[in-house]
Amino acid sequence: MVPYRLKVTLLMAVVAAGTAGHAAAGQPLVNERELRDVGLTQFWEARLPLKDGESIRQAHLVDEALYVITTAGRIFSLTADIGLLRWGADVTAPDHKIHAPVHLRSADGSGPVVVPTANEMFVFDRYNGTLLTRFKIPFMAGGPAVASESALFLGGLDGRFYCFQLDRRRWLRPVKLWDVMAGGPVTAAPLLLGRETLLFASQAGVVFACSASDKTLLWTYRTGAPIVADLAADAGAVYVAGSDRSLYRLDLATGVAQWRVRFPRPLALGPAVAAHTVYQSCEGHGLVAVDSDTGTVKWRHPNGLKLAAHARAGDVLFTTDRRLEVVDHETGESRGSIQIPTTIDVVTNTRNDAVYVLAGGNGVVCLRLDDTPYLRRQQVIAARRQLNLPPGAISDHRKTEKI
Repeated sequence: MVPYRLKVTLLMAVVAAGTAGHAAAGQPLVNERELRDVGLTQFWEARLPLKDGESIRQAHLVDEALYVITTAGRIFSLTADIGLLRWGADVTAPDHKIHAPVHLRSADGSGPVVVPTANEMFVFDRYNGTLLTRFKIPFMAGGPAVASESALFLGGLDGRFYCFQLDRRRWLRPVKLWDVMAGGPVTAAPLLLGRETLLFASQAGVVFACSASDKTLLWTYRTGAPIVADLAADAGAVYVAGSDRSLYRLDLATGVAQWRVRFPRPLALGPAVAAHTVYQSCEGHGLVAVDSDTGTVKWRHPNGLKLAAHARAGDVLFTTDRRLEVVDHETGESRGSIQIPTTIDVVTNTRNDAVYVLAGGNGVVCLRLDDTPYLRRQQVIAARRQLNLPPGAISDHRKTEKI
């Protein structure tokens, strides 16, 4: 399919209660009164222009953008802070796999977004959705990619890991700089820490750390079974969830295992890290919070599925019975829960208290703690002026449109 630019700059921005009110037809996706009972409030709500039979499949938080992927093989870009729709594009055939998008790094924040599919890469201007280039890759991509300012790193189902150089001056067809044997298919999301430290893992059960520029091997660590879950890291360590039913903390500089926590079943989902805590989900066992420094288990939520958001007031969890539950960060003690009947999934957010809920049909809702200041009309107006422009670009204030 040929991507297209969807020229919808403000499909919808719902301003929380007490300000402008709802800007789209239809009933609210959540009950504000029930939210307040658990200390949450609706911050914004967005409705996407989906086709008949199309629904939201998943979403990914990348820097300032929230990318929503649908069952029709389309992708939409929203501003994560306010929920304005920037653009949408056709990427692949319905029900085909779209991996998590990745931003090419740049000091001014203008780097484009790369959207990987199984055997093709799409590069869009991340602010206005213009297709800059698209190219086939000579292998089947196993999972998400990571990027530097001009290079793309991703693993294949062929058991190799690749680096492609992207020419941002002319957007010519990318050139393969190097590839290495990984010993098995690479389906876990890799990590690029700083400019040079590249980490990836394979289904051979091996974690690799190498130089991003020239693939110089720094260290390896072998677990007891395949690694299919995404990697996570903090300032000094990388966290690895393995099919050998173990969660590892590896020293970032040496690859030495600093602790290991065992689980009753293989770990298929990657960990999340926030505030010296590692959150690990295990099927049938719930969500476990582990002290990142010591490896001591802080608490376990038997119905926990994933971390939705971390805040000073507590952690917001998404449970197996599709509830949002607010718990104490240190003890796991519940402070209340709410069920949103239309929820199909949430996006893990370790940066702040924003909870991104994917609702059945075409809705995306951002919830925040009820002491968060409401969105103001002036904020939405200012955001719309800058909606399709990179940071620092000057918008034409004379063309201000009404909300």
